[in-house]
Amino acid sequence: MLSFEDLMHDHSAIFAAVRTLMQEIEADSPAVQVAASLAHLDSLLTPHLAIEDGQIYPLLLASDDAGQRIMAQEAISAYASVAADWSAFACAWDASAIAADRADFVAKLQALLDTLQRRVRAENEILYPMALRAAHIRLRAA
Repeated sequence: MLSFEDLMHDHSAIFAAVRTLMQEIEADSPAVQVAASLAHLDSLLTPHLAIEDGQIYPLLLASDDAGQRIMAQEAISAYASVAADWSAFACAWDASAIAADRADFVAKLQALLDTLQRRVRAENEILYPMALRAAHIRLRAA
């Protein structure tokens, strides 16, 4: 069973990778290095989103509590496309694409990261606590 602790650890690791990527962008690091950091972020973010979308969210949507279902549906609907949007972005931006149009890469990355940050906030403040109360996830890792 998933744990709140593990999910929060994932969020911390993802945002550490985001900080590294943003530092490289700000330092005008070579596109190859930026692409490697993007790939590392993708290796953390994609499986985490799959767990949330495939395991946690369906349980919240199936709740017997109508209020929980409505809150979960609203939060989930607001961020339903994050995984697909991220996947398309990560596939489109290799080192040569970043080198060819760094400004567009940064603008699109920032838009995705803003949405991702809002999703994480909703998860941390609403969805994970609901999942914890409903015993869909445990507090600590086994």
